[in-house]
Amino acid sequence: MEGLRFFEGWGRWPDLRVRGLYLHLGPRRSVWRFLAQYRVNGKRSCTFKTLGQWPAMNVQVARKAALIVAGSVAAGTAAPGKRVAMKFAPAFESYLAYLKTKAEQNGKPPRWHDNARKLADRYILPEWGRWSLYDLSQNPRAVRAWHAKIAQHAPTTADHCARLLRACYREETRLDRTLPPALPTSGIRFGKVRVSEKHLDFPDFPAWRKAWDGIESPIHRGYHLAGLLTGCRPGELARIERSDVDRVAMTLTLRNAKGGKDIRLPISREILLALDLALDAPARTIVQRGLRGMRRGAVRRIELKRGEEVFPGCRQLGHRSGLPVSGNALRHTFRSVAVSLGLPEMLIHFLMGHALEGVSAKYTSELMILRSAELRAVQDKISARVFELLGLIA
Repeated sequence: MEGLRFFEGWGRWPDLRVRGLYLHLGPRRSVWRFLAQYRVNGKRSCTFKTLGQWPAMNVQVARKAALIVAGSVAAGTAAPGKRVAMKFAPAFESYLAYLKTKAEQNGKPPRWHDNARKLADRYILPEWGRWSLYDLSQNPRAVRAWHAKIAQHAPTTADHCARLLRACYREETRLDRTLPPALPTSGIRFGKVRVSEKHLDFPDFPAWRKAWDGIESPIHRGYHLAGLLTGCRPGELARIERSDVDRVAMTLTLRNAKGGKDIRLPISREILLALDLALDAPARTIVQRGLRGMRRGAVRRIELKRGEEVFPGCRQLGHRSGLPVSGNALRHTFRSVAVSLGLPEMLIHFLMGHALEGVSAKYTSELMILRSAELRAVQDKISARVFELLGLIA
């Protein structure tokens, strides 16, 4: 080796004992590499792998490593080459199609598919779209660093992205036996936020009111206030439409709620005020600058037409609201206010859309109708107490 370097014998020097093993001799370093060319079902393919540097890896160790790779080639378990290896982007598109098909089979709207698409476009595909699945599995440290970077400002979003990455890889391992069993997310320790214990304490209501007053959009203010007054799940509340609000009967219908059933709830004057904050809001305007085809310095204002949704654009609002407590925590606050008033537990369950243990779903709506007067009285008490804590006047 020293003689070849002395005479500047740069290039490939094949090993005489192990076929495919060679030493790539360069002016700065020397590297052991293995190359095997073969055909799979009539298609040409190859396996190329760098084994190590000489002299840190001597000839005997290099030959043993080359024989291991050659054995995986003969057994058909060798890592695919860069040209034929499955990239993450098409694999994730296949996984998204699976999520949509699964939702359609269960008769549900593809909400998780839509959320996964948004997370992929913003966080996942720009980072890993061009990586092969094999390389992802071999680089858990890079995946952990990516997760930590997102977790600095959005820890829950980081966990969601990593779980999507893991689920996509698991789905592909069902189809590709050459993928390593080690998951790309093996270096990530997922956090579990116990949201059931998070709520707004009574002394903190004035601070929440002050932050709520600072929100510019009346639609957003109405959405958060309605969530606090009704105890609805954030996603169910964000999907309600104008036709779901009955001002004559003073009811609110949650379409396709958890469990696939419609839930009809009584509403108070306070809840109607929160809904009117959004319904009476002026049309939203988008300001565009620097787009292709626009003159330099030009500004374009587009007024968005108001659709049927009461709270448009609020489906992912909770984590960026700027409020001390938002999202599902407002639901738990609703329950804590109801319990503090000493209200019947069964009526609280009805108002929150819970399924009663041991009671069939088809009887739940009948029970709610029989207790409608009591439900309305309970809803009025909770709304009045929330307005009192916030210092608002109905």
